Amino acid sequence: MKLRSSLAEPQGQRNLKAKYEQIYSESDVWLYKKSHGVHSVIFSQIRDHLSGARLLDVGCGAGRLALMCATRAKHVDGLDFSETAVSMAQLNASACGINNVSFLVADLDEYENPQPYQLITLIGVLEHVKDPVTSLRRINQLLEEGGTAVVSCPNFLNFRGHSYMTLLTLLELPMSLADLRYVSYLDIQSWCQQTGFELLNSVGAIYRFGWDEKAVLDMIQRVPLAVRDKNLSVPLNYEAYNNWLRSQVAINRQYLNYLESQGFLKRIRRMVELRPQSVAGVDPELVRKMHQYLEEDIDNDPFYCEVEPFCYHGGEGIYFLRKVSDCKVIQ
Repeated sequence: MKLRSSLAEPQGQRNLKAKYEQIYSESDVWLYKKSHGVHSVIFSQIRDHLSGARLLDVGCGAGRLALMCATRAKHVDGLDFSETAVSMAQLNASACGINNVSFLVADLDEYENPQPYQLITLIGVLEHVKDPVTSLRRINQLLEEGGTAVVSCPNFLNFRGHSYMTLLTLLELPMSLADLRYVSYLDIQSWCQQTGFELLNSVGAIYRFGWDEKAVLDMIQRVPLAVRDKNLSVPLNYEAYNNWLRSQVAINRQYLNYLESQGFLKRIRRMVELRPQSVAGVDPELVRKMHQYLEEDIDNDPFYCEVEPFCYHGGEGIYFLRKVSDCKVIQ
């Protein structure tokens, strides 16, 4: 593998790199639980296709998904443009005794590999990149014919998302300082037509964050901060808004209970165990945190869904794309 040199890096890309270096250097990444079982859901969907496969994990972070896949795949490469994240991923691999994985500091558009991959994952990536079409075309080039790309992005076709997007569009509130766009399955379908993919199926995850009390608590905390960042001067009745949010929890829970009772929502299962061992020169407390990171939290938000249209209603959308040779690409 090799990297293409670049004479000039876009300002936005430099800013995003700096942001993620700050995230990984200042936050306790080993306690990071935001994935809420998404990695376990993805692994369960692709595990039967991993044997003998080469997989690329773009935006690998500290390496949890890459290491999960490496327990069954022939080889896994992980890319991230945060040097700190890649160092953490390498430490996790060493502690787990997993040798068929390589981690590299790189941007997707700079990355080259002489052998095509059978699987490529982009988890929490497309909402951040400058041009998703360009990124997916690069993914297409790195995949073998008939290969699969797995894309996962936050989803807003749910109670929290509808409230979030209403305020964002009406008041132009900066509800998230990291995301450049808000992705739905309609966006994925459109991008597939432009990049040589077909959308095979969709899976939803993080349903409590989309519908339950977790959604309400997030909005109660998030909206005042967004108003502050916007320097918005119009009077807002937070108490009334918060009370309305809370009033919806009971009916939203009925909806989730119905989906579960009908078998539409399934419980996430832990299908692989990553057990880091003590590493010479590494603080035992850090090893403890590595355990906590690698043992993904699947209990806090335990549902996923494969059934349309309910698979589009979770707080996370997971999309499985197949590279096709006879796809008519729309320029």
